[in-house]
Order: sequence, then structure tokens, then C-alpha cells
Amino acid sequence: MELSLAPIQSYTTAFYRYAHDKVFGTLDKYYTPFFEDDKQNDWESALFPELDADLNSGMTLIPQVITNDPDFLLRSAEKFSEMGFKEINLNMGCPFPMMVKRQKGAGLIAKPELLESILSSFFKEIKDVRLSVKMRLGVNDPGEWTYILPVLNDHPITEVIVHPRTAKQKYSGEVDWDEFEKIIKVCKHPVTGNGSIKSRNDLLRLQARFPDVTSWMTGRGTLADPFLPGELKGVTYQPQEKKDLLLKFHETYLKAVRQHYPVWNHTFNHIRTFWYFPLQNVENGKRYYKKLKKYLSENEYREWLTKYYGI
Repeated sequence: MELSLAPIQSYTTAFYRYAHDKVFGTLDKYYTPFFEDDKQNDWESALFPELDADLNSGMTLIPQVITNDPDFLLRSAEKFSEMGFKEINLNMGCPFPMMVKRQKGAGLIAKPELLESILSSFFKEIKDVRLSVKMRLGVNDPGEWTYILPVLNDHPITEVIVHPRTAKQKYSGEVDWDEFEKIIKVCKHPVTGNGSIKSRNDLLRLQARFPDVTSWMTGRGTLADPFLPGELKGVTYQPQEKKDLLLKFHETYLKAVRQHYPVWNHTFNHIRTFWYFPLQNVENGKRYYKKLKKYLSENEYREWLTKYYGI
């Protein structure tokens, strides 16, 4: 089984991926949060430190792009190829209304002609970079994927990652595994499943139902519980081991951030995102997070860390 980390804007940053890989080493593949076409006038500031070689060494990393512009996808592939990447991922799953309205992310699902233009251009021009896609079921209707799957089937896509929700659902509501089953029956490419996998039992149920699917993606579940990927693979952590690893994970993350952002206020912005998901499902976690937002000095943060999280 292959297990990958979903790209989540502002959270699965190079610092997070680096720390998780170095401390746990339980994920097989990582994807960057998306690079957007209207923000790439300055490639250097856009790509670094996100694609810093030291922060991404020793791991399989795939840059993700969100666009509806064939030329931008071509330029991105050329740039990433120069940097040594052999695959990029096209985001067809971002559910946020601004993106959907611009026919980007999940908005592409309702535009098969536009998608055909993008893919035809890519595969005509690019020979040394593979292309995978990450998609939703649709914008409003979970059956809208039927518009674009024939387009995907007509091109040599490396992998189709499916989050079985609509854009309208965003990240709430039930995951539609029935619709996912329909997709894997007609998709000609390898399919990866993604969506609300929060425990080993969740994964075992999915594996039993979809034995031909050998690749799975975890996102918010891992952000909330960094031990999850290991547990999905059958690793058992003892309580003291968990505490020790969490401390090591935190310190590795903090050190990586500080090397790039030595000013504490800049570092603190990353610290707040680090703790956002872990504190969502902890008793009194949201109250603890509110207190975290009040701390601005490193000493005060260390006091919070000891008082509220016990590490």
C-alpha cells in the first residue's frame, strides 16, 4: 500500500513535510500546496522555501499547480523539470468558490472542453514530466465527474486522485464512496482514494471494499494526528513513545522554520498553523488555541506549550 499526504494550503508546507518525514518516515509521497498561475510573476519567491532542496531531500515530492491556462501548465512543467521533478499534479479539487468561479480547481470538472485543451497542449509539448490530477466528484452534483472522465481516459494521466465529495460540500458531509466505486470501474488510470480516513479501521474497511485500490491519501487526519500514517500501516505507538515523538516532531519543525524565518513573529505564524488541527478535536482544544493566539514571545509560547500541551 502506498500512502501520500494531501496538499493543504498553508498547512502541509515544506517545514511540515520535512519534520514529518524526518521524525516519522511513514508517508511514501508528498504533494506541495498548489502554485497558482496569477501569482507566479516572481518564481523565486513563489517556489522557495517551498521547494528548497534541503527541506525536501530524501522524499518523493510532487509539485501541484492550479490553473485553467494551458501555457501556464507548460511553463510550470518546464520549470519543475529544470529543478529535477519528474511529475506535477493538476489541482481539479479545490472547492473554494473564488477558484470554482474562475474555472480552476473543482471548477474544471464542469468544463470538459477547457480540460481537453489543457491536457492536449500538455501532452503534445511535454515529454519528460508526468501529469497526475486530483479531483472532486463535481461542483454541486456528485455525478458531474462523468463530464470529464472520458477526457482523462483519452490522455496518459499517471494517477487520478479522487476526493469523493463535491465542491459545494467543501470538507464536511459524507464522503460518497458509492460514487468513488463508479469512478474506479470506468477510469483507465490508477486511482488513489482520499477523504476522511481517520483511523486504521477506516482504511481497512475501504481496502476490503476496494481491493484493487492500492494507493490512499490522508490530509486533515494526519494534520490532526501525525501518528495516523504509521497507524494506518499497522504501527503501534506506546504512550511515552508518542510524547517523545511529538516533542521531536515539534522541535524539528520549529528549527526548520526558524532557519528560514529567524524573526519570532514570522516563526509564530507557522507555529499557529502547526497547532490548529491537533487542537480541533482535543478537549478544551479550541480554548487552548485562542490562548495560543495571544502569545507573541518565544518564552510565553514555551509556557503555553508546557501548560496546555504537556511537552
